[in-house]
Amino acid sequence: MARVEEKRPSASAGMGAGGRLNASALLNQVASLETAKQRREDAGVRAKRVSPNDTQSLEGFYIAAWMRKVEQIGEMNFPDVARKLNLNAGPVLDVSIRADGSLQEVRVARSSGNAELDRAAQRIVRLGAPYAPFSAPLRQRYDVLHIARPWRFEPGGRLRSR
Repeated sequence: MARVEEKRPSASAGMGAGGRLNASALLNQVASLETAKQRREDAGVRAKRVSPNDTQSLEGFYIAAWMRKVEQIGEMNFPDVARKLNLNAGPVLDVSIRADGSLQEVRVARSSGNAELDRAAQRIVRLGAPYAPFSAPLRQRYDVLHIARPWRFEPGGRLRSR
């Protein structure tokens, strides 16, 4: 098997003039390393980004059940900050679920503008894990499903992930 050489930044790559740290260069270096790591992890993974409007496919049925569970957990764990702010908009979360129902990743794709609310939405998703494993036919097709959903924390303690 051929070995793939990965270009690694030198120790001095984040250093600016006079031996000072260059924050921008360091951030770029970290982003580059994270991208390379993600590519290695994703190699050979059968993944599907599920459309929010998909109501007919196996993955669409799975996501509909996932959303019901998340909304129920969100209503039981409704964040106080959402009651105080009374926002009409919430974050858009990008959630990746593995075939065994475990979470691969929960990240904020678009912020609500309030970091505490963004973290609360991520916490709600993590509280529900692990989720139901994929059905046998769905597992034969995919290893990971990616879901990007907008979240709305409504007055009265209701959560909508639609």
